[in-house]
Amino acid sequence: MEKSTWRNVLGVCVLIHIICSHVMVSILDIRINAGFLMTFLYACMSFVIFRPAHRIMRIMQLGSMVSAYAFFMIFALYDPVWFTIIKVDWVVFALLILMCLTYGHRLTERITLWMMAICLGEALYALTIHRLTSSIVIGDLSFLSMAVQGVVFLLGVGQLEKLLNTRSSRKPVKGAAKST
Repeated sequence: MEKSTWRNVLGVCVLIHIICSHVMVSILDIRINAGFLMTFLYACMSFVIFRPAHRIMRIMQLGSMVSAYAFFMIFALYDPVWFTIIKVDWVVFALLILMCLTYGHRLTERITLWMMAICLGEALYALTIHRLTSSIVIGDLSFLSMAVQGVVFLLGVGQLEKLLNTRSSRKPVKGAAKST
């Protein structure tokens, strides 16, 4: 990434996010990680700033991703036999990454969908299992770890696509000698 004001602002936001990731905010019997709140704020801001072309379609796609996240987390809670070999986090990660790659065409759309889906899915999961637990904890460190892993994976896929596009768009030079 080239040096720019955008890069500096992004760096400051990431540092503040890291510092706040160990702070828990308590509201009634709900404990919310400050990093979760910041991630959700970033996702909402990017959803507004980047303005998806078909907003209703994006909201429906987001709803399917949120329900998939919550479903697999709750399914693993009630029937852990299926997830004894493979951790549920990896199943959710793979499913949501595939959905992001399918639904989003640009990198910004993919990352926005990822962040919104995992934030809303985590909140839905925590509110759903509230009856089984004494208090609600939204956005623990494993959630933040999965958020970062997904963004890094999507950035890697974006760089790979860019590399493949530049490589395939090269035209052969006329008059170049053929190698034998």
